[in-house]
Amino acid sequence: MKIDFEKIGIIASYFAENTNNLYVTKLLKLFYYLDFISFKERGATVTNDIYYKLPYGPVPTALKNEIDILAGNVIGIEYKSQLRKYIGIKADTDNFGRQVVSMEKNNNIEKKLSEYEFDLVKKLSTVFKNTKAKDISNQTHKEKPWLLSSENSIINYELANELDIKKIFSALN
Repeated sequence: MKIDFEKIGIIASYFAENTNNLYVTKLLKLFYYLDFISFKERGATVTNDIYYKLPYGPVPTALKNEIDILAGNVIGIEYKSQLRKYIGIKADTDNFGRQVVSMEKNNNIEKKLSEYEFDLVKKLSTVFKNTKAKDISNQTHKEKPWLLSSENSIINYELANELDIKKIFSALN
């Protein structure tokens, strides 16, 4: 399936505007929950991205590649990220990591997403608003899709059926 980078960019921008301390790690985990909860509840993802079980948690590959381009982590030909209109990457003042910032305010998210998708994005933003990247990352490591997948392999969306959504939304509050 095709990945809609405009949709991903709008969602990432919304997360940047509506959560605190949005480091790249936190953004990747918010997208993980967005896609896997959506798959469990309605049998379809929001982004169509593919997630891998990597040492620091589930990683959406297309989104991570675009973030690496934004951050200048790609050597060689000058690439331009498809997300540059929506988000930017900056080092924080303590050099703790890379923060995601919104480049486009009031991006008409309601027009790009279905009602279900927008409601889920809002809910994730609210629930994880003040959650630190390390805490959300640790939480994803306790989820069955992560635990039941082999290291460095694709996390099968069918494993989303093992998620306890109520627990996810209450675990970090």
